[in-house]
Amino acid sequence: MTTYALIGAIESEFNDTNVNTGLCESCKRRLESEAIECFTAWRKNAGELKDIPIYAVCPTKNVISDITKEKFKELNVTYIEDYQKISETFTSGFLCIPLIGAMMEEQLTEDVLIKIDLDMNIIKPLPNKWLTSDPIIIGQYDDYCTKHQREGIAEENPFDTGFIISKRDSGFYKHFFDMCMKYMLSDDPDWLRVKAQTGDYYLEEWVVDRMYAMNSFDIKPVQKYQIGEWYTPVKELTDDELDDVYFWHEHLEYDPEYNRMQEKIDFARRLNGK
Repeated sequence: MTTYALIGAIESEFNDTNVNTGLCESCKRRLESEAIECFTAWRKNAGELKDIPIYAVCPTKNVISDITKEKFKELNVTYIEDYQKISETFTSGFLCIPLIGAMMEEQLTEDVLIKIDLDMNIIKPLPNKWLTSDPIIIGQYDDYCTKHQREGIAEENPFDTGFIISKRDSGFYKHFFDMCMKYMLSDDPDWLRVKAQTGDYYLEEWVVDRMYAMNSFDIKPVQKYQIGEWYTPVKELTDDELDDVYFWHEHLEYDPEYNRMQEKIDFARRLNGK
């Protein structure tokens, strides 16, 4: 019988690598509070997978509070505080994603790793076709997101590393992390073109784009699997597309240009057929 685990990278409230490196001073995150909401939603809405092991991994010195540790215990979330010295070299906090993935490939015993970002709250069970997929499932920005987030940066729809389903023995995250370390300080002209516009903010997603182009792994992109802040508005989705949405994406400190209340109203009306 196939076994599953949910994994996620975490750092402390308002104190994370993106802020400390100056990469994204304007996007301070309440990561601990978001994690509690994320894991609470999983325990409630993930269907047959709602009780699978959940591992929240902190590989940096930006550890979480005792209060959050206690809340994790209530949610039966295993918190792993495993400082990795290499994290001190990171130019982006998002590099914690491939790092903790590689750690979990080595340390866990579950067959399949489901990785989500802490700002993703599941709203209904994931489809079996993703959970049993031989190719690695990775999120991909759709045309709307590419236009509004990456216009002038990405020539094609880039990957979104917020959502990944992979077999633990695939070695995906080890290769992913090694590639990130290779390109972090490289003079590759394609990467330097992106870096000149955004710094290292999109490094790990650009690396997945490169891995996909190189056919390093059998990867199946999935689009429009979540709605909310920074993603395609509900009004832009067809009924069939809305049926295939599984997550609500939102930061607790959300972008003031994002009309949070209107998006929730639009979503509720569509669900009710109005």
